[in-house]
Order: sequence, then structure tokens, then C-alpha cells
Amino acid sequence: MSTFSPPRARTSRSCGNCRVVKRRCDKQVPQCGQCVRTRETCSGYRDEWELVFRDQTSDTVKRSRQVSEKKRLKINGAATEINALTIPTPGPSTNLGDLGVNYFLQDFVVGGKYPSRGFLNYIPTAYSADAEHPTLLASMAAVGLVALAACRPELVCQARAKYSEAIQHVNDALSSPVESLKDSTLMSVISLGVFEHVSNFESWVRHVKGAATLVVARGKSQFARRNAILMFNQVRADLTAACIHSVQPFPNDIRELQEEAAKYIDPSDAFWALGVLATRCATVFALAARKNNGIHCAQSWPDFLKASIAIEDDFEYVLDILAKQESYKIIQESCESARFISYNGRYHLYKTSWAIRLWNNSRMVEIIVCEIICWLISKVLENDSPYSDGSQLNLEKKRHGAIEIMSRRGMEILASVPQGLGLVSLPNANKPQEPTVSGGYLLIWNLYTVGKSPAINYQNRRWVVKQLKGISESAGITMALQLAEDIVKIDQEERID
Repeated sequence: MSTFSPPRARTSRSCGNCRVVKRRCDKQVPQCGQCVRTRETCSGYRDEWELVFRDQTSDTVKRSRQVSEKKRLKINGAATEINALTIPTPGPSTNLGDLGVNYFLQDFVVGGKYPSRGFLNYIPTAYSADAEHPTLLASMAAVGLVALAACRPELVCQARAKYSEAIQHVNDALSSPVESLKDSTLMSVISLGVFEHVSNFESWVRHVKGAATLVVARGKSQFARRNAILMFNQVRADLTAACIHSVQPFPNDIRELQEEAAKYIDPSDAFWALGVLATRCATVFALAARKNNGIHCAQSWPDFLKASIAIEDDFEYVLDILAKQESYKIIQESCESARFISYNGRYHLYKTSWAIRLWNNSRMVEIIVCEIICWLISKVLENDSPYSDGSQLNLEKKRHGAIEIMSRRGMEILASVPQGLGLVSLPNANKPQEPTVSGGYLLIWNLYTVGKSPAINYQNRRWVVKQLKGISESAGITMALQLAEDIVKIDQEERID
């Protein structure tokens, strides 16, 4: 287990009013109980991103200097900035636990360069509250080391050893009624799912289901705390992906928790609204698949089609929110200088990795919904089912519209790949980003969804396969190769048909 410095003085996470009068704050959301009691307008809480990395910066530099001045992890900036870390060659004096934790934070959380926030946005709040917990440290170190092993294969054994240590800590925590409900335990299980995502789909799904079981055990009262909502969002996103790709309905107990969590959520939050649509998509898809397999179902094919079209209609709301909250630039290179993509050299530049995740997950789910719509239209026409919205001509128009949406969203996802993989960076960045494991983790399901889409052409499908194989090779993500091979099989089957 990693050896960390003694506990340090914590930066206050009380609301602004409670900090001023130096009273105990209960940190409730959306307003603290003290402000409600005194009828004050709660001024809110500090940004957890700033607090986590302000707390960690001086400690990390101090620990690294004790290893070696030449080999230290360079974390610069007075308060919030974490620059790209220099990866030392592991030696007898290197603290591999520290190395893994810091690389995990830098790659998966910060996104490599401030103010870019990585796509695992639930981590800072939970980590700041329990940064010394051995379960948490071991799980983060395991993921960080397996990510580093992509460029330093000698770290594979240490990564797996740290993973085994983390699993033991998690099992010990799960045996305790108190420890099993802590944020640090849930966060550890989620993080270990990232480790398994590098390996294979089945192992990842087991971790996702384990995290969902913990969320259910924590009950509805967990949502009074903001960090619990953030982790619930992450579990819900992972569980939805697992359900869609394994054709399973979204669990009712998690849906009930979603309804409870909605009481504490800003309805204009794009990630939240997208998650609700994704859970609806997973359930419609699974139930329709059951009907297709001959299992009795009360809904007719037109019923499923109407439900799917309703989901697609609701995407307009989510995309409007994203356009306002997370705008991006479209870059068009000349055909001669096009470096990244095969269709006219177009790519996107986003402000953060988190923005890439929001946009691409929205596009991915919309593509899946449109695939379901096209499939259901075929079912309705095959079964000569009555459809109140009109004739066969109307259905064909809907199918054509769905195919157009799939094609457009697929091209948008492909345009995000250069930045997602670190091949390009924002114009005001000091230097280009380096390819990262988190970038591959972020993109593989997006690429897979585009690659298997019936709306993609052969040339772009080949490009998707190439990118997935490249991610597998450069980032060590075995699942990326599995998905690439699946796309190749789909392409071969379509050519035979």
C-alpha cells in the first residue's frame, strides 16, 4: 500500500456564509441548513476542482522531491494548475503508488491541462473528502499504472498487483455495513471498472453492476450530497451503456433512484437530461428485442415506434442546451493538408474533454435511437401493423430522416477524434497534447457506434476500424481491438447480404 504524508489541514468546504461567521455547515444542497434556518441566501460552495488540486499540488511536489529531483512529477502552479506530468523511469526509490495516483488524476480527471476538466468529473468531490482512504488510493493507483503501462510495459505487473490490492480493500469494505456505503468505496468500484474496461467487456459489466448495487444500497438519502449525485451520474451512464450493448432494460431500482435524484438536479443540466433519454432508449430497445424473440409483450410494434420517435424528438432539447453551454469550433483543412480524417479534413475543437464526452454521448445515443426507429419501421411494415400517423409513405420518410441523422451525428463524432486522442489542441495551449489512455477510453464506444451504423460508408468504416486498432495498440485497451473486429464482421456480413 502506498505511503502518504500525514493528514494535512483541510481547506474549508463550508458555504460562503458559514465560513465568514465560522459556524458549522451541514453542506446540504441546494442550500445549507444553516442558511435556511437563518433565512439567508446561501452563497454556495467552492469549486471542488480547485480545492482538490490546491490541496494536492504542494503535497505531490514535496513527495516527488523526496524521490529524486531529476525524476520528480512536475506539478506546477500555485493553486489550481496541473501541468502534464513527467513520467520517471521506475527505479528502486520510485513510489509507484504515488506515480499511479498522480497519473490517474492528470490523465482521467484534469484532462492534461488546466482548465480542461477530464471526463471523470465525479472524482474531485469524492476524492477531496476522503483522499487518504487506502481503498481509494489503491484503485486510483491501479488505473494510473495500467494507463502508464501502455508506454512502459514493465509496469503491467505492478498495475495488476495494485489492482489485486484494491480488490482486497473493496472486498473488506463491502463486508462492513459502514464502509460499504462510503463514497470512497463506490468511487473505488467505479474506478476499477475503468481498469477492467482496458481488458474486456464482460469484466467491465460486472464492475458496473457492482457499482449499481452499491448505489441502490446507499438509498435515496444519498442525494442530499452533491458528490453522491455526481457519482450516481457516472454509474447511470456506465449502466446505460452496458444495458444498451447487452440488450437489457434499464433496472427499475436505479430508475426509482433517478426520479429521487431529479429533485436535487438543475433541469437544465445537459448530462442529466441526456442520461434520462439514454435510460428510456435502453428499455425500449430491450423490450422490443424481447418481442422480436417471441416473448409475449403488451406493446405492439407501433407502440414501440411511437416511444422511440418521442425519444428522438426530445434530443432537440438536449442539443439546444449543449450548444449554449459547450460550444465548439469547426476546423476545415484543405484536402492537401488534411491529416486526421478522410472526409474533407474537418475536425472539431472543444473547450474540455468533458465537453467532448457530453456531445459524443448525446450523438451516440441519438444514433442508437435512430437505428431502433429504422428497425421498428421495418417491423411495422412487415407485420402490416396499423399506424395512426399515416401511410407507408410517411414511414419511409421517417426512416429516411433517421438515416440522415445517423449519418450527420456519425460525422460529428469522427470530427471529435483528433482532439479526443490528443492529436490537436486548442490554439491558446502552450504545446500540443500528448495521446492519452483516457482519450481512447473516452472514444471507443463512440467509434464503435459509428462503425456499426448502417449510415456509414465503407471508407469511413475502415477509418473507424483503423482508429480502434490504433487505440488498442497505443493505449493498451484490449476492448478497442475486440470492437474493431466486431465492426469488421458486421461489414463482411453486410457485403454478403
